[in-house]
Amino acid sequence: MSKDFLTATEAADYLGIALSYLYKLTSSNAIAFYRPCGRKILFKVDDLRTWIEGTRVKSNAEIQAEISATKK
Repeated sequence: MSKDFLTATEAADYLGIALSYLYKLTSSNAIAFYRPCGRKILFKVDDLRTWIEGTRVKSNAEIQAEISATKK
């Protein structure tokens, strides 16, 4: 059974980042999170996946293809 929500520690492990960096992302609202009971924060797995997908860096081939397409 997979969990829909993760604790901060679980989310940091899931993302492969330090817990302190995850807290930095939450303090700057760079990543979505939930605060149902005051201090404790939770992360929805789908939101973490969306955040990961939003940080995609294009390959050189993709960039060149876009440049070529705009020159036409």
